[in-house]
Amino acid sequence: MIYHELGASGVKISALSFGAMRWQSEAACRAIMERGMDAGLNYVDTSTGYVDGKSHVWVANAIRQRRSDIMFSTKTGYGQAHKAKIFEKALAERLKTLRLDYADMVQVWGIETMATLEAALAKGGTVDGARQAQRDGLVRHGIGFTFHGPPEVFRAAVDSGEFISATVSYNLLNRKQEDLLAYAAERGVGTIIMNPLGGGILGMAEREEFGFLRGPDAGSAYGALRFLLANQNISASIVGFSAVEEVDESARALAQPDELTESYRRTLIKRMAEVPQPEGNFCTGCGYCKDCPEGFKPPKFMKSMRDFARYISESARLAPWLASRYEGAQAAAEALARCVECGQCEEKCPQKLPIIQEIRRAKTSLGISKETP
Repeated sequence: MIYHELGASGVKISALSFGAMRWQSEAACRAIMERGMDAGLNYVDTSTGYVDGKSHVWVANAIRQRRSDIMFSTKTGYGQAHKAKIFEKALAERLKTLRLDYADMVQVWGIETMATLEAALAKGGTVDGARQAQRDGLVRHGIGFTFHGPPEVFRAAVDSGEFISATVSYNLLNRKQEDLLAYAAERGVGTIIMNPLGGGILGMAEREEFGFLRGPDAGSAYGALRFLLANQNISASIVGFSAVEEVDESARALAQPDELTESYRRTLIKRMAEVPQPEGNFCTGCGYCKDCPEGFKPPKFMKSMRDFARYISESARLAPWLASRYEGAQAAAEALARCVECGQCEEKCPQKLPIIQEIRRAKTSLGISKETP
């Protein structure tokens, strides 16, 4: 395993670490975490909101007997900056429920606006509560934040001096935050990458044009992870493993670390820019179709189908692709079963996309019959 300093915190974090949004079951969580910890992964990013609230419980159960081998990170509510006392009480109760003595890190989850950041940093706010929890021994290393907002908010959070890490979405397909990674690194704040495989796209891409990402006995996740490993401004990347085999495959990306240079990284960027995109109209994510009377979410579904067409396209891979987008095949099937194919979404689509046709195609791939309610 490769370990990096988490900014100026003095904490050493494994370059590949655990994301906890995609567990298929508690047994799978335990098996994956055991294999990963054996390989040296020492950080897990979880939340009460993942996998219908089960993720943090499953993770706690998996690491309890190996607590010294792993750093456990939990979060505040998404986009919320709680008052100090509320945060302290919630954290203490959460740890008691999980039967853990402490969290290694806490994250202010979903910093999107300056108002949220200012509320978190205000006297008697979340950060004050986290500092008190740290003094009380409930938080071992410090406070981080996860970022989903404009650059000026990120820079303000880093400049506050209160955070030891920033968790940012970044990958070979989406490099918008590259300057921010450097900004944080220059100021001693560690960076942890979420969505390192582009929401699963770069782990499942099988088109021939993506051959440059594949490694010895490894799929496209190999090159996608090595792209991140070659960036000296990145402390760690959290991977949402769904099977033990994916841990082993990801570990192959750590081979020959001397090749992980800036020149290598730039070569991958150039090769990705040369990948042709399929022709045709695709979902633009406008959201006009979002109001479904049955509670289905056409925008999420159509963006998933767009990415499938662009990066994977092999029909046999549609079911596992949808499972990866909906936290499991059952969740995908349950979501699609809500659609009664009324066609209201198609009527609202400015691209005039065949949404119902795509829904039927997905239902067939998941084995959903017309009689399924």
